[in-house]
Amino acid sequence: MKDMAISKEPIKRAVERALDELPAEKMAEVLDFAQFLKARWNQEAAQGVAVPEPTRLVLRTVPASHLDRLVGLVAWGGDAVADAERLYDDSSSARRD
Repeated sequence: MKDMAISKEPIKRAVERALDELPAEKMAEVLDFAQFLKARWNQEAAQGVAVPEPTRLVLRTVPASHLDRLVGLVAWGGDAVADAERLYDDSSSARRD
């Protein structure tokens, strides 16, 4: 069971690195969110809500070259403005009928 636990230290270090790059007001938002999660966790535990067993979090980095296989999956082109106008024109004419 011990090997199923999430190792906190790598996550803490990653959070600290992310926080170091944020301005103070964004750090305050992160703190607020963490306090919210803690309060919700405590409330669920007090109400007897089943708290799920932690699962192993596996973070895996890959080289940027792995993105090469994604090239070409999305077709570029078209006219977004014309498409949006056609969408709204079609919607408004359908309502008038």
